[in-house]
Amino acid sequence: MTSKINSIHTFVISLPYEHKRRKTIKKTLERFSLEFEFFEAIDGKKLNLLKHKDYDGLQRRLCYGKDLSEGELGCFFSHRAVLEKIVNEDISTALIFEDDVILQRNFNEVIKNLINCRYPWEAVRFLGKPKISKMMQRRIIKIYQNYFLTRLATSPGGTYAYIVSNVGAKKLLKSMKYASCPIDTLMGLPWRSGLDVLTIQPSIASWDRSFESAIGSERFKKNQLIGWERFVYPLTRGLFKIREGFLKKYYYFTSIYKDKKFSNE
Repeated sequence: MTSKINSIHTFVISLPYEHKRRKTIKKTLERFSLEFEFFEAIDGKKLNLLKHKDYDGLQRRLCYGKDLSEGELGCFFSHRAVLEKIVNEDISTALIFEDDVILQRNFNEVIKNLINCRYPWEAVRFLGKPKISKMMQRRIIKIYQNYFLTRLATSPGGTYAYIVSNVGAKKLLKSMKYASCPIDTLMGLPWRSGLDVLTIQPSIASWDRSFESAIGSERFKKNQLIGWERFVYPLTRGLFKIREGFLKKYYYFTSIYKDKKFSNE
């Protein structure tokens, strides 16, 4: 791998006791000649993060009908902590992986071309779900062979792999002062983060399905609201969905001029 890529600081967010995950990801990154450091994740299952001063439970429940799970909160605050490190240490560009990431064979070449491309990206997510290819999206510029820097019209989940600039980390951190949605959801909402988040398609990373999700299955639980929150939820949820749906399409279509400007150069 070129020194240009190794100049990118690479973090792997991982719980200290996840020895099998750490061993697996170490082999993966060594195969791609990526130098990295483990960043100790926050274990939401061992801490009462629902009582965390930065968790906005009321907003979460009124918009989504349930609290964030302990695993989702642990993930949120883990990513916030690594972004703080990037900003505090003035790291110009960083790759951030979760410890179940899988890298595709052209990862190195795509990253080399991405960091040298003319588009002033702030953050690029590497999303590997097959359904993404069927989502509304716009190719911006070719990065390498058939790989394109792409803008999605929606906000799919997944924070197992992304690259962020120092400017992007600062913007994302400002929107993470309080937690009311998972980090992967937030990264797809530019009106909240102020961040211009793109992706690479086809994907250059995915996740290892052989590992059980570190977040857990509690995030799939149904509405469990009580009292006045349960009474007003149909209204707050309806207004929330209308607003979010409008803003997703607004940001997608108002970015056409910027995207075409670079695609035509």
